Amino acid sequence: MRTTRTTQPTDQHEGSTGPSRRHFLVGAAAAAGTTVVLSQSGLVGAAAPATGRSLIVIFLRGGADGLTLLAPLGDPAYATRRGPLRVQSSTARALTGPAANSYFALHPRAQRLAELYAAGRVAVVPAAGLPVINRSHFDAQLMMEAGSFGLAHGSGWAGRWLAATGATDDHVLRSIGFGGTTPASLRGYPSMVAYSLADLSLLSWGPNRTQVRTNQTERLAAGGTHPLFSTWSEPTLDTIDSLATLGDTSLPTGWPNTQLGKRLWPVARLIEAGFPVEFSHAELDGWDTHSAQGTPDEASGNMASLVAQLDGAIGAFVDRIGSRIADTTVVVMSEFGRRAEVNSSGGTDHGTAFPMMVIGGGVRPGVVGPWPGLADNQLVDGDLRLMVDYRTVLSEVLSRRLGATSSHLSSVFPGFSTSPATWVNVCQ
Repeated sequence: MRTTRTTQPTDQHEGSTGPSRRHFLVGAAAAAGTTVVLSQSGLVGAAAPATGRSLIVIFLRGGADGLTLLAPLGDPAYATRRGPLRVQSSTARALTGPAANSYFALHPRAQRLAELYAAGRVAVVPAAGLPVINRSHFDAQLMMEAGSFGLAHGSGWAGRWLAATGATDDHVLRSIGFGGTTPASLRGYPSMVAYSLADLSLLSWGPNRTQVRTNQTERLAAGGTHPLFSTWSEPTLDTIDSLATLGDTSLPTGWPNTQLGKRLWPVARLIEAGFPVEFSHAELDGWDTHSAQGTPDEASGNMASLVAQLDGAIGAFVDRIGSRIADTTVVVMSEFGRRAEVNSSGGTDHGTAFPMMVIGGGVRPGVVGPWPGLADNQLVDGDLRLMVDYRTVLSEVLSRRLGATSSHLSSVFPGFSTSPATWVNVCQ
């Protein structure tokens, strides 16, 4: 766990220049043939409380159809707008529990999410998103992950948060993403990104840890490339050793063998083992349902399959980490939702607002934030009207769960008002 913070860049050893342990680990792992990459660095730390909590962002790439994931059954225009693609009240997952809500219901395949809602572990903001209409996947994702809408996106909102609160003793796994590419949200901080836990090891090619330690340390110390290599080789190999204590890192029996399941499993394993993972990123692709979206009751339909995958992976994750869910918060978001009307191909086209979910520790359960309605005079050019800027939700989560101050938030979301007066009370 982090015990101190300084204003030294985290890619430098305190009082010197050269590679950090994080950079060393990545370089060594790459030399062993693994697939670990870094985001951009160059950061300055500023004090913030070390809460011991974790934030996981699940990004639904492709523009998730929020009107099917969270159906406004109480809206009189819903059935007409959605026709055959509407969620039926007879099969919808009711929102029960301490924050019961009969106006909305979850997709029929969202069984675990409904159970978590009933247990007081889910808050939903039904009409959140980008404050500008942009129907390009690439542009909308880049703007959302950047957290600002200028022409230059050299850093991401999560990278700026991690940089603003970074220290020279940050654990190498403080920030991590699984999926193979560095999400734009992590730019600006040297985060670890890999396909799996096995990629964060040097052991797959044969020698045991003692041999790796001896050979690698001696080689680096004698190589004369940089004196700090020998300084950092031992701590780096300590990190590799600690990962080796996890044992078999393959998917356990019963864990969902899906895209998102594979990306959430390493996060769950690290959290349950006590690693100080403060921020992690996972994503689920395929939400661009322009055609043949399928009805909510078609188990094999495109949308139903995606919802089932999201639901199963989140359920397995929560089950696995057990009591640690109290210190773990999951945010589910997408670059935009889908249009109110069904198109002629049995699908839905690019829209604007979508239901943003906050799941886990410290959540104030319920459907929070205003609902704009689906009547003609309530839509904006055929789209659900945006009611809550997604940065408002993230600002509240960062502040209330990870201890962000107003000063931190002003650097995380430059030019945007992060005043608590705008928050929607998704967490405490």
